[in-house]
Amino acid sequence: MSQAEPFVAEGFGVVADAFRRNFTECGEDAAAVAVFHRGTKVVDLWAGTDVVNDRPMPDDALMMVASCTKGITATVLAMLVERGDLDPDERVATWWPEFAAAGKDEVTLGMVASHTAGLPYPPLGTGLSGLDLHRGPAVTAALAGAAPLWEPGTAMAYHPVTFGTLLDEIVRRATGRSIGQHVRTLVAEPLGVDLWIGLPEKEIPRVVPGVWEAVDPMQPVDDEQPEPGTYAALRQDFLRENGPMDPDFADGEQVRAFYAAERPAVGGITDARALATMYAALLGPVGGVRLIEQSTLDEVTRPRTDDVTTLIESGTAGPDIRFGLGYQLASPSMPGFGPRSFGHTGAGGRLGIADPDHDVSFGYICSRMKNIGAGGDPRWRNLIDAVKASLA
Repeated sequence: MSQAEPFVAEGFGVVADAFRRNFTECGEDAAAVAVFHRGTKVVDLWAGTDVVNDRPMPDDALMMVASCTKGITATVLAMLVERGDLDPDERVATWWPEFAAAGKDEVTLGMVASHTAGLPYPPLGTGLSGLDLHRGPAVTAALAGAAPLWEPGTAMAYHPVTFGTLLDEIVRRATGRSIGQHVRTLVAEPLGVDLWIGLPEKEIPRVVPGVWEAVDPMQPVDDEQPEPGTYAALRQDFLRENGPMDPDFADGEQVRAFYAAERPAVGGITDARALATMYAALLGPVGGVRLIEQSTLDEVTRPRTDDVTTLIESGTAGPDIRFGLGYQLASPSMPGFGPRSFGHTGAGGRLGIADPDHDVSFGYICSRMKNIGAGGDPRWRNLIDAVKASLA
């Protein structure tokens, strides 16, 4: 699905100005931003160069959005909860009996979705490479048999990959379908947007790959020497053992397999327009389609981690990160539009969020990937500030 012409509604010109400045002042390569207000699209812009493939950014460009995918997965969870297929307070072992091993019999779906289950990484010694660690019998069996790193529900540490692995297994067992399949039938097709977890091969030419400007936060840092036995040390050991999680982009077969894999934590492929549309349809109808009712939205965006200890993870998530049922909630590092904003950031600077108080949704994707600072990525901060000014 392509959009022939960029669009900026009257009164939102400052957003276009901020988007242009990101190229001149922030080193943008290829990027897109979309905004909906009160269920109507008010900004839809894209520009720049696909530096990997040496071409202008296509009008129908797609990008992998890293952990913005977790917000997409959270949307599927919310819809399945509303339909009665899932219950956040139900024990995971109800659907997945093997998961009860090693002291996990009381772990609930809500704990998994809020990063408090104590399984932030697969156990060491699986023999799997980083590219294998998303789903499959070996990794799900390893997680089912693993002991949690802390008493589930008492602490929170970001689960970069296992968030998706665990939830996909739960959803498959509860519904008979994968999260990626639900994304297409529950979200993408009703809204008419380009959104996949597991990309069809024919869509691969549309993908603009990301390029890291700084160190990839999912690689081990050689000069970090965390105290043995700490969470930080376990993270470093995991990354050193399992190697890179990205393919060799010169290997066509590896790239095809990488994009086709259903990775509900980090593997979503979409555009800014689809992210903004999805989040708008959580707040209210878009083209006659509303994804969930207000009562469900209130439940899935209720803070679930504010009263537990946060374990700091170097590189991908700061100590202020907060979660509802899968959705990242507003904090200093992801302030959004206000205290009730929700959505998810993605490695490198990607962002999809909504704010019920302003009735606004926002999607931003980029190919130039930067490590997000304590106050958020300056590119989407610039754009959000411009949207706020337009709404004032």
